[in-house]
Amino acid sequence: MTNWGDVDQILQAGLAEGVYTAAVLLAGRAGRLEYTAAVGRLSQAADSPPTTLATVFDLASITKALATTLAVLLLVQEGNLSLAATLGESLPHDWLPADKRLLPLTSLLTHRSGLPAWRPYYETVLTLPMAERATALERLAAAEPLEHTPGPLTIYSDLNFMLLKAVVETAAAEPLDVFCQRRLYEPLGLTTLGFRPQVRFHGRHLDYAATEAGLIPERRCQGEVHDENAWSTGGVAGHAGLFGTGPEVWRLAQALYQAYFEQPGTEVFDPPVVRTFLTPPPGSPRALGFDLPAPREASCGRFFSPQSVGHLGFTGVSFWIDLAQGLIVVLLTNRVHLGRYNDKIRACRPRLHEAVCQALGLSRQFR
Repeated sequence: MTNWGDVDQILQAGLAEGVYTAAVLLAGRAGRLEYTAAVGRLSQAADSPPTTLATVFDLASITKALATTLAVLLLVQEGNLSLAATLGESLPHDWLPADKRLLPLTSLLTHRSGLPAWRPYYETVLTLPMAERATALERLAAAEPLEHTPGPLTIYSDLNFMLLKAVVETAAAEPLDVFCQRRLYEPLGLTTLGFRPQVRFHGRHLDYAATEAGLIPERRCQGEVHDENAWSTGGVAGHAGLFGTGPEVWRLAQALYQAYFEQPGTEVFDPPVVRTFLTPPPGSPRALGFDLPAPREASCGRFFSPQSVGHLGFTGVSFWIDLAQGLIVVLLTNRVHLGRYNDKIRACRPRLHEAVCQALGLSRQFR
């Protein structure tokens, strides 16, 4: 019988140590869910409801992997985009400057475009008329000077995925959130995963894990995206804006795992295309739209193999898929509710992943 006692203990310690007020953890092997837990409360308020598996979390930069990247994957699968294309070929707009036109799409997906990591574009976007805000981020990112020559240097950048949103919307001829809902989440039976939950589920009660008040006074800390740039455009962006529950994130990770190994369970994905996206290009420390474990002090701990992909989110969320060992772990927390500079999760998250691995009998150390 599998012993999950250490995992339970670390989750509870995270509450006591102020890592988060709410956390959900799901883990399994070979595509089968074997463990679930929900701890804490939605916020610091004394009367806050308890966290459950139905709690909806702001997924922050997981949006890059499980929305924008998968939208690109589906468009490649359908023949409406090519990974061999440049940004100029995929985004033939007059607002795209010459220095961005020759960027390969793969340079955006692997964060090798030369664009800077972040800019406070919301300060500009919030001064624009409402009708111009939805597409403002991609135009601002396109106008941003490159900090480095495109190529081997990897700089994780939100701006890459602001531009990829425009690529998706041009190829799909519909908004990113609509395309993802229609072509990805609904076919997989995912009813909560998506953008702008307050709009999609108007009148339906959902429990949201609280984030932080942040830099914009008008923004609520429950049910509205924490990222200021995404919030300024109405909640749909290529780099942030996705919301969802732990079980639905796990189901989407499971679908990718099943497609990678051509197992029954989803017809949404074409296995060869999934394998292309989950395999790092030669010389790249990232797969196409997905993170790989860091060589040292990896967020997934020491026991995930090098053949693992995943993604983190600023709000305190993550998912990891170990393709060699068949392991999937989803950890959703609201660590920013206790302040965006609360970095206690950096120590807690690897411990949790290592305890999960040991509970499942995986103790080979890879780093």
